[in-house]
Amino acid sequence: MERKTLWFYSYLPTNMAGGCFDSLLPVFIVLALGGSVGDVAAVSVAASFAAVPSLIFWGKISDTMKWRKHFVVLGFLGRTVAYTAMGFSVGTGQLLFANILMGLLASASTPAMSILILESFSKDVWSEKIGLFNKVAGVGNIAGIALGSLWITFTPEIFGIGVSLRLLFLFNAVLALIGTWLAFILIIEPDEKISRETFHDHILQIIRWTQDRSRYLPGKIYHFFSWNHLRIVVESHTRGNNFILWFLAASFIYNIGAVGFFTIAPVFLMSGLGLSGALIFTLSFIQAISSTALFKYFGRFSDKGDKPALLFYSKIARAFIFTSYIFAVPLLAWSYTGTVALLVALHLAMGITWAIIADTQLPIAVSSGSDEHKGSHAGIFNATVGLGAIAGGAVGGIAAMAIGFVPSIIACAAIVLASGFILRVMMHKNPAVRSAPNS
Repeated sequence: MERKTLWFYSYLPTNMAGGCFDSLLPVFIVLALGGSVGDVAAVSVAASFAAVPSLIFWGKISDTMKWRKHFVVLGFLGRTVAYTAMGFSVGTGQLLFANILMGLLASASTPAMSILILESFSKDVWSEKIGLFNKVAGVGNIAGIALGSLWITFTPEIFGIGVSLRLLFLFNAVLALIGTWLAFILIIEPDEKISRETFHDHILQIIRWTQDRSRYLPGKIYHFFSWNHLRIVVESHTRGNNFILWFLAASFIYNIGAVGFFTIAPVFLMSGLGLSGALIFTLSFIQAISSTALFKYFGRFSDKGDKPALLFYSKIARAFIFTSYIFAVPLLAWSYTGTVALLVALHLAMGITWAIIADTQLPIAVSSGSDEHKGSHAGIFNATVGLGAIAGGAVGGIAAMAIGFVPSIIACAAIVLASGFILRVMMHKNPAVRSAPNS
């Protein structure tokens, strides 16, 4: 692996913790805290709600200070602190607070990580490098889910379900701390290498920068999140083309449906169908391994192909995959093995479609604007995704409690389908978008 991509390996332990956490959170709420789908939704929404303004803020600050490394390190440290707090939480209220902390701090790494890739390589290989990054990070994801699967299978007999899940949170904190150290020693800024000798100068510059602006911070926050400023940022995206507005709308709506579905699905399997927490981890593992195996391939393929069209077909496929989840209900009455086989097949398909979606979304979003504001562009896109996640978590939780699991799953699939059709309208109205991301 070339030197410029060596820092990708810092995401191995970090994503190992993250992959484990994604399945651990609903399992912990339902099995250890005795929570409901509403509790799972509330905790998920809290993290997304905190992350949305944070993503925009960190993207803007990263552009202003022209640094990426420091923000990746900060984000990893934020994960360490949040996982530790979750391990010691004794109720959904404390768990919700820890997730807010996660959203505020961990989001510092997201825009910086995206722009590190985009600034280090030419546009014609963006999706390929993003695919390579996703593959490396995905290996960590897979390892984390495998760890969680083994952990929840064997340790509850020794410690009990509550203590064993708390210990898993703390183990995730250790993994995130290892990722922090790797990021610090491996990441090289695109324009300069920050050595230990110059790092203290950077810290002093951060302190001076903070002191200089602290008295004006409330006014600056108000200005940054004002409608006027956000409108200017969006206009800087477009450069005379309006496809980005359609794209952001499609991304927002897609995440309502997708996050709504993934909020409902694990609780549906555990509470609705009576399946085990170990199976939840196993299905996540299958989904992660299928996407990881294809990230690099689809990244290279999409660089030579039509990114919006690939994204469109992946979203349409996901809508039908989500809908097929409901067949687990009648199938379970007939065959447990058949139900597990169906779920395995569906999660394999989810992983394949996610590999395409993950490799195509960011290049489309960032290529719509000027190069000097790539961090802001990534921040706006990620914030749009976060807003969709907030709405999706709320929609999923409320719908599941109001109308039941099966109708809610169908509704989430319909929302994903609507997102695909909005993307199709964007492609029809703006034919040039098909070549824009590769320009």
